[in-house]
Amino acid sequence: MDQKEIQVLVLVVTIVILVLSLAVILFFSYFQKKKTAYLIEQRETKKRFEEEITKSKMEIQEQALQNISWEIHDNVGQLLSVAKMQLNMVQFSLPEEQQIKIQETGDIVGKSLQELRGLAKSLNPDTIKNIGLEESIALEIGRYNRLNVIKAELKIQKEPFILSNEKEIILFRIIQEFCNNTLKYSKAKNLDIHLNFNEKDLEIIAKDNGIGFDVNDSSLQTGIGLLNMKSRAKLIGAKLVLESSKKNGTKLYISCPK
Repeated sequence: MDQKEIQVLVLVVTIVILVLSLAVILFFSYFQKKKTAYLIEQRETKKRFEEEITKSKMEIQEQALQNISWEIHDNVGQLLSVAKMQLNMVQFSLPEEQQIKIQETGDIVGKSLQELRGLAKSLNPDTIKNIGLEESIALEIGRYNRLNVIKAELKIQKEPFILSNEKEIILFRIIQEFCNNTLKYSKAKNLDIHLNFNEKDLEIIAKDNGIGFDVNDSSLQTGIGLLNMKSRAKLIGAKLVLESSKKNGTKLYISCPK
């Protein structure tokens, strides 16, 4: 085999090797793309499944709260109304001293009826749909102040804009969860809620001056209340951060896209 034939053979072998290498690279690249696409699809499927589960849980909870609201308003409220009327009927047939006691009892029943109706409104998702997020929070703040266990305040900055019903209900439930935890556990004297309607998002800051807690405590991180807040926020694409430390109160930060 002369020199020229050897050169041709080397060239052919080189071309074959290059073609095979290119084929292997293309095959590997195609395989990787298919694998990546499959993994992305799997993640998206899992994400959609988790979102549907969370959404279903939220819908079940809202339906349960609505049923409780109707029960309070229609049944318990009616019983208290009847009790108040009966107290009024017997009041003036008693001696003056007992009339005063009956009047005081009637006032307590009347106040209880008012608070129950306020509670029924805050539990009913239709109320939030009808009056909006700001008014719903304002009603809740008013109810807390009437209880005389905490001084609560709502501040609204910039011109409010309307969010979807789903977002407003979920945001209200998150705030309600935070406020209920403040009332039950924090021993706080003040509760402040700020709604900042920015150009691209609604920024919500809720904070108390209570005893606080250790946010790194794993038992608290997996608590139902905190998990509910995080799940609800994730469902509407909102950012949620909870900050707290012992003796320094607790702060909830939410950023919800407009």
